[in-house]
Amino acid sequence: MGAVEAAVGVARQQGLRVDEPVVLRDLTNVLVRLDPAPVIARVPMTLSRLRGRDWFERELDAVAWLARAGAPVAPPATEIDPGPHERDGFLVSFWEAVDHDPGRFDAAEAGRTLRDLHSALASYAGELPAFHRLDEVERLLDLLRPSDLVSREEIDGMRAVRARLADEPLPPLRPIHGDSHFGNILWTPAGPLWTDFENLCAGPVEYDLGCISWRDRRENPEALHAYGAHDEHLRTLMEPYVALFLAPWTITIAERHPTPSGIEEARRRVRRALELLHPRAEA
Repeated sequence: MGAVEAAVGVARQQGLRVDEPVVLRDLTNVLVRLDPAPVIARVPMTLSRLRGRDWFERELDAVAWLARAGAPVAPPATEIDPGPHERDGFLVSFWEAVDHDPGRFDAAEAGRTLRDLHSALASYAGELPAFHRLDEVERLLDLLRPSDLVSREEIDGMRAVRARLADEPLPPLRPIHGDSHFGNILWTPAGPLWTDFENLCAGPVEYDLGCISWRDRRENPEALHAYGAHDEHLRTLMEPYVALFLAPWTITIAERHPTPSGIEEARRRVRRALELLHPRAEA
């Protein structure tokens, strides 16, 4: 049984009518729209390699709390138990479907709502992992093998970057999104809603801003300006942490889905992760 069958099976077991499951995405997660119900099933396909049920329970609890607080988030499903549910080796969670149109993208609104999200998260009292997740990075690097995607020298280089970052003093920590790029926003008629909180963590708000700026999009300055006051120097210091966290995960995804664009992005992210050892002269 695959991820889609697991999601549909759990939904029907709870009494949800599912006539036509539609796969919206199959990458880090499998996302399935459970027509005709206004519910999206999500099944993690890569993060679950290293993360247990507790990670996804924390995400659901936190996002439900944020939704009750009026934060700009896409909430867990209310028609059925949002989970997470275990079935045939898969973890399944359920989320409310929203009217998402990428054509509504607005960089300034992304920045403003990220500040609103941070304001709401400031009162969240749940225990969260530190933003750098260096232990998880180490486990990921241990799983990598030299290939066309990454060489032994590059794996060793990322280990060296990890060791260097592990020696850096940590800034003050507070709850943040942990993966707050534009792709993790749903653009609804009522405004943007942040989603995909599986990397929810404790860190400086500048880490979340680094998740935006690291990706080199032309809209980034507008989003950062709209966010408002922050420590610009600390934001730049956060980008190597973002790069190192994303590189091995992107390789893992590219191994599962070896598309030309995915392979190219994995290679690019490895190079970016190694910039701490070989600054921009080689970038």
